[in-house]
Amino acid sequence: MSVLVRDGGFVPEDWTQGYVPLPALCDHPGGAGVDLRTPELGPRDWARLCRLLPELGLVRIALRHFADVAALDLARAIRARGYAGRLRAHGAVLAGLYTLTRRAGFDEIELDPEQARLQPAEHWRFEPGWSPAGRRGGMRPQGARFG
Repeated sequence: MSVLVRDGGFVPEDWTQGYVPLPALCDHPGGAGVDLRTPELGPRDWARLCRLLPELGLVRIALRHFADVAALDLARAIRARGYAGRLRAHGAVLAGLYTLTRRAGFDEIELDPEQARLQPAEHWRFEPGWSPAGRRGGMRPQGARFG
């Protein structure tokens, strides 16, 4: 069973309705979860997703690799369309990128048990004051230490 990462730490999976791939989703999903296996959507799929967003209970986006910026961009675009439901990342997600995923609009990360074992809960922290400029000598999160 999956483990979810949220700001408070690890929590057990609580989504019981399953997921449907976007092409198989009916026109009135009624709170269903959609599984986007790739963050790269064509214009027709994007238009369909936007039309269905108000009726979706959960949108699950796969990160294909650790630098999958397209998944972060898709999460931002979905939030920009006004989606207020659950937005979940899964796949190739590293604990050190948790702040970026949260800032992109994801509510939670889904881990398989092996990922959770290799990256324990204490590795997953949301740093609200983090800025990319901090890496170049600009703003740094409060309490951050750089060697």
